[in-house]
Amino acid sequence: MVLLPYLKEDYGLSFTQIGLLISLRSVSGAVGNATSGLIGDFIGRRTLMLILSITGLGFCWGLIGFAETYSLLLILIPLAAFFNNFWHAPAMSILSEAYPERRGLTLGIHGAAANLGQSISPIILGFLITFFGWRAAVKFNITPAILTVLLLALLLPNFGVLHPRKRTGREFMLLVKNQLLKNKTLFSISLVSALRTMGQRGIETFLALFLAENLGLSPAWVGACISVLTVSATFPEPLIGWLSDHIGRKHLLALSFTVSGLSAIAITLAKPGALLMIILVLLGFFHYSIRPIIFAFALDIVPPQIGGTTVSYVFTWNQSMSAIAPFVGGFLADAFGIEFALYLTALLSLTAALLVGILKPRQKDTVLSPQSAT
Repeated sequence: MVLLPYLKEDYGLSFTQIGLLISLRSVSGAVGNATSGLIGDFIGRRTLMLILSITGLGFCWGLIGFAETYSLLLILIPLAAFFNNFWHAPAMSILSEAYPERRGLTLGIHGAAANLGQSISPIILGFLITFFGWRAAVKFNITPAILTVLLLALLLPNFGVLHPRKRTGREFMLLVKNQLLKNKTLFSISLVSALRTMGQRGIETFLALFLAENLGLSPAWVGACISVLTVSATFPEPLIGWLSDHIGRKHLLALSFTVSGLSAIAITLAKPGALLMIILVLLGFFHYSIRPIIFAFALDIVPPQIGGTTVSYVFTWNQSMSAIAPFVGGFLADAFGIEFALYLTALLSLTAALLVGILKPRQKDTVLSPQSAT
C-alpha cells in the first residue's frame, strides 16, 4: 500500500488501473493459498515449498524495480502475491505437526510475528523510498529473500518432509475426500472462520469512516484509534493461543466472538475518550487475535498428512466470502446510516459464537503424533 502513490505517479495510472492491479493481486493470492496446501501435502516436501515461496517473492519484487510498463506490473505484482500466499499452508502445517500439544501457542507466535513484520515493513519501505527511490527500495527485497532461503536450507534441511513413502494421487485424493471434504466439523469451523473474516473486513472498511463522520474525530485521532485496534491484536496472539491449548478452543472461541460482537455494538454508543479506546482494545483482542485458535482447531481434527490442504481449505473459505461484507455493509450504511455497517459486523460475530456451540472438539486419543504421519 505504501508503494501505490509512487506507482500511480511514475506510471501515470488512473484509480481504475490501480483497482485492477489490486484486484488481480487478491485473486492471485487466493490461488496461491488454495494450491499450496494440496501440492505440499502431496509431494511431502514442505520446506522446499517455503524456499520456492521466498525465492519467487523476492525475485518478483526485484523485477518490479526494473519494470518499465504497466503491463509488466499486471504480471509481476499478482505473481508476487501468489508466491507470498504460497507460504502460509506449508508453514502452518509444519508448525502444527511439530508441536501438536502446543498448537495454539505455536500458531499464535507465528501470527504475532507476521503481524509485527507487517507493522514494521511499511516504515522500512518508507525510509528506503525516501532516501533511495521506490525502484531501489523494491529491488532490496532480493537481499532478505536470499538470506531467508539460506536459513531455511541450512536450519531446516529435512524438516517438513511429510511422508517419505510414495503416495499415489488416488490415495491422496481419497484421504482428502474422506478426512477433509466429508468432515462436518471442519466445514463448521471453516464457516466460523469465514464469518470472522467477513466481520474483520467490515471493521477495516467502515470503522475509520464511522469515527470520522459520526464521532467527528480528526485524522490524527482516527489514526490513533486504528493503531490501538491493530496493536491490541498483534501481541496477544501467543497468549490466546496458549490459553486455547490449556482451557480448550471451543469455549475460548465462543467467549471471543461474543465479546467482539458486543464491542462492535458498543462502538456505536461510545463517545470519544478512554471508554472508546478500551472498547477498541477489546475488539482487537477478541476478534483479530483469534485466528490462530481457529486454525489450531481445524488442524486438531484432521490427520497431519493433509494439514497443509486443511489450511488452504480454511483460507479459501475466508477469501471467497470476505468480499461480501463490505458490499452489504455499504448498502446498509447508505440506506440506514454507517452504524448499521458495524451492526452487521456484530451480527456476524454473534452468529459465529452460536455456530461454535455445535463444534465437536478433538478427542485426545485421536491426535496423531508427527511420527504417525509417515
